[in-house]
Amino acid sequence: MTTMLARRLPLNDAPIEPVNLIWLAFTLSVTASTIPLVTGGVTGPFSAVIAFVGSAGCGWLWLLARSLFREEKPVERWTIYAVMAIVAVEGTSNLIRAYPPSGPMPEMVRILGNAESFICIGALALVFAEVFSGYSNQLPRHERRFRQTFALTFGTMTALTILWALNANENSLGGQWRDPVLISSALAGIALTRLCISFRRQNPLSARGKTKFANRFDGDDILAKRIEQTLKHDRKFATPELKVADLADLLGEQEYKVTQCITGSLGYRNFNHLINSHRIESAKQALANPDNRERPILSVAFDCGFNSIGPFNRAFKSQVGMTPRQYRADVM
Repeated sequence: MTTMLARRLPLNDAPIEPVNLIWLAFTLSVTASTIPLVTGGVTGPFSAVIAFVGSAGCGWLWLLARSLFREEKPVERWTIYAVMAIVAVEGTSNLIRAYPPSGPMPEMVRILGNAESFICIGALALVFAEVFSGYSNQLPRHERRFRQTFALTFGTMTALTILWALNANENSLGGQWRDPVLISSALAGIALTRLCISFRRQNPLSARGKTKFANRFDGDDILAKRIEQTLKHDRKFATPELKVADLADLLGEQEYKVTQCITGSLGYRNFNHLINSHRIESAKQALANPDNRERPILSVAFDCGFNSIGPFNRAFKSQVGMTPRQYRADVM
């Protein structure tokens, strides 16, 4: 199976990548697990098939997350074995629930049920670990937002299904909404993971796209150093009404490249965030200087590039956690 997932298989001249095979397994598992909810229950031999096919949804989601967020070797032999082990445990537990044993096996049933819950929670924790593996400000802005959105969306769905609806008392609100919530979450999970795969295809971060990002980072690192040096030279950051277009002209670069570098390699929210950070650092040095003890704070604000005291106070408190007056009193 590892060999099968590790290569592309032709199907109507369209390549099937490992991430697509994993998504198909995830979709099949989630779909099978929701069939009893839609039909009101499954009986007969088909219930045994559903018990195993509908298991390990959390495991397949973990493997899918590895494929989306790991640069190298997301699908390894041990990961396949791990998911198969999850299928065995959860499938057996589901089968026992479908066909309760006539003899005394309460202890084994309890242990399997606990193991199923433990494994599912562990797999979901690994999903979020994969999402934030390698997360840093060096990632492009769209990549950081993608990971944040993924974590927030699937975290919300996990809270709704596992913490609220699953195993809820039938008379409670969660119990009344249990089936609609689980079915809706299953459909949403299938659709959203498909969108995630489409995003990754357009914005590769796997080994296939590593060179592309590495080259971009190398260029961004050089531009980032030039941006910092230019702003610090002759205190350019203190120039009133300085705009990103002005900085691009000083650097001899296109404006969009400078903006991408500021929000990418340098990790700032935008150009104003970058400029204010430099201005506030300069203001902190001025306010901590004993020679400026009697100097008006407004004068410090003007000297650092601010046009009025209001924006200066807000920017200073946002970055430092206290007002300029409080900071001066604290450091003096």
